[in-house]
Amino acid sequence: MVCPYCEAKLDIAVPEKGSPKHDYVAYAGQPHTAATQLPAFHLTCRNCGSTQEMTAIAGRCPSCRAPLVVSDDLAGQLKSPDAVVAFVVDKEGAAACFREWTSSRWFAPSALKKVGNTESMRGSYLPHWGFDDRTTTDYTGQRGEHYYTTETYTTQENGQTVTNTRQVQHTSWSPVSGQVCRDFVDVLATGVSAPDADLLDKLGPWSTAAATGYQSEYLAGFDSPRYDVDADAGFVSAKQDMAAVIQGDCRADIGGDEQRVEAMTTDDKDVLFRLLLLPLWIAAYITGGKTFHVYVNANTGKVIGERPYSLVKILAAALAGLAVLAAAYLAFKAQRG
Repeated sequence: MVCPYCEAKLDIAVPEKGSPKHDYVAYAGQPHTAATQLPAFHLTCRNCGSTQEMTAIAGRCPSCRAPLVVSDDLAGQLKSPDAVVAFVVDKEGAAACFREWTSSRWFAPSALKKVGNTESMRGSYLPHWGFDDRTTTDYTGQRGEHYYTTETYTTQENGQTVTNTRQVQHTSWSPVSGQVCRDFVDVLATGVSAPDADLLDKLGPWSTAAATGYQSEYLAGFDSPRYDVDADAGFVSAKQDMAAVIQGDCRADIGGDEQRVEAMTTDDKDVLFRLLLLPLWIAAYITGGKTFHVYVNANTGKVIGERPYSLVKILAAALAGLAVLAAAYLAFKAQRG
């Protein structure tokens, strides 16, 4: 790390691959203060000496814009991060992804396409819960087997009644039950309420295979909000994602031509969890007096964002379309005339 003011250098140890995972059942059985009820951090900026109050674990001093990184765990009430997934897409790469995304937005105002520069991008580490789970699921359902019968029908052809036959598909259902097993690794659940979970799902996936042990120095110069979605809520969300995969396993186990899964009972074993920080680039821009956000996955370069529409461009396109139709109509009439 190099200080932008005095150019002093600080060596950071080479990160260790992997990170600790914790027994979720033991953690969940302990009393915890809800993250939204925890107090803010109080810290002093080392650059300008101003005293600040913030809930994020990393950001910038409002007075001098110097990086601020918090190492306080609020007397053990706050779960410290376990792992960091490094940025693969740098700022220039993110800006290029953003420009490509904006250039493909139909009917976007011209102001949007002028935003794709590195100054508009800011890096952020978003907290996510990652869960490992060894699941065993008992299910009941039905297997559907297709069979066909020949059906006779009549139709009118050239004013005459004609008799034909056709094959009609039917399904014979029989009750089934069984058991499937699946091991999950790092099923992710967002640890923040904003951006919302649906948007982050569309922005994913992130690869956690290269996650390294957490060191607070990694966050200098980046934003990183403190988690406000607790681990128990994260596990509920992760189990919903796991249930969708398990249902697919049940259908594959049932076999046949069609399947109905009527009930699933899942036993969770050896549930482990960790708090990961995942990399994200964020661009904010204002057009028409409204703020819009675009997000770039710093693992993959995938872009998801809000976008405005230019009414002028939409009207121009509509008028151009009408002009083409009118010209085609006049040309048709001229040929007929």
